[in-house]
Amino acid sequence: MHLPKRFFVAALLGAATLATTSAAGAADLRIDQTQVIGTHNSYSQPADPRVFEVMDPLLQPLLEALAQRMPAAARAQFEDEHPNPLASSLAAALDYRFPSLDTQLRAGLRSVELDLNVDHTGGRFLDPLSYRLLRERGDAELEPLYLDSLRQPGLKTLHMADVDFRSSCPTFRSCLQQLRAWSDANPAHSLVYVLLEPKLSNLAATLPGATQVEPFDARAFVEMDTSIRQLLGRSRVITPDDVRGDRVSLEQAVLARQWPTVSQARGKFMFLMIAGSDEAYRPYLDGHPNLEGRMAFVRGRPGQAHAAFVMLDNALTRATEIAELVRKGYLVRTRADIDTAEARSNDTRRRDAALASGAQIISTDYPFTPNVFGNDYSVTPFAGGFRQTPLDAR
Repeated sequence: MHLPKRFFVAALLGAATLATTSAAGAADLRIDQTQVIGTHNSYSQPADPRVFEVMDPLLQPLLEALAQRMPAAARAQFEDEHPNPLASSLAAALDYRFPSLDTQLRAGLRSVELDLNVDHTGGRFLDPLSYRLLRERGDAELEPLYLDSLRQPGLKTLHMADVDFRSSCPTFRSCLQQLRAWSDANPAHSLVYVLLEPKLSNLAATLPGATQVEPFDARAFVEMDTSIRQLLGRSRVITPDDVRGDRVSLEQAVLARQWPTVSQARGKFMFLMIAGSDEAYRPYLDGHPNLEGRMAFVRGRPGQAHAAFVMLDNALTRATEIAELVRKGYLVRTRADIDTAEARSNDTRRRDAALASGAQIISTDYPFTPNVFGNDYSVTPFAGGFRQTPLDAR
């Protein structure tokens, strides 16, 4: 992957600013009073373009049928979170690419997103349907995969089985090892948010030959938490227990603003799960209604006992709601650009709305300029990794 020289300049400048926080008194801010820039699908490596030649004709009818079958509420949520449909091809919505996690963090990004796929026995994602179809038609020298890593049992980090599966850290444990190595080299770093999406979609039910995606079950959640403890260490992670303290519920603690300060969070990580449905988290919450003993926070809604983190991706339609939630004490993630549309047209309206909303975590596919489309659209990381939120959350 070739990146413009200006990208490396930005990375070096970001590294140089990590040792100096921007505003006086920043260490006394709570983390809910700060804002960071992060990447979406941070592990993503470009797919072989030939994949879309064979998969688009198969997937488009399935995706259209799925949209028609969605319950009204689910469809409304999906359309709000994905307001930029790109009918031309799936490839158009995936036209972004990222350097290593280490390089992103050195540049000042402070949120990364990892998609987790269950693979209890190993080898489940070794032979994607698209590569089989391409080999059958005589194509060779396909973009490489980390085959040795994919053979290992355990959670895999990839976006979409059979279509968008190339990753700079194909196993969850290898992603954690990269985060640990960077943290060891930068022990006073500001808090890093790690967004985790347990993947649930399964094309195998409707597409012959597709990879059978296993359900994200209780065993997978145990593996997730165990890997975090083993590879990062409990002391480097801010958990729900740390925030809840002696409050009856996690949400009560959040509304009382019991978040740690910037100085207390230095050298640490916080894990936030972002799947779209309550059902996805049922095994994780079962017996742990306030996430007792768990390593990660879970996307919630006000009124839920475990609610501490809310995801409202569309800052153009939800700006008022985001600001209200931030003022109450919740952490909020929103997106500056969605499905590549804003970057293609150099449209900064969503980016500007996201930054102004006060959301603590702003995700982008384009943190550096020039972007892959050759224009100046970007969402620049903050010097020192964070800034005070534009809202007065004190």
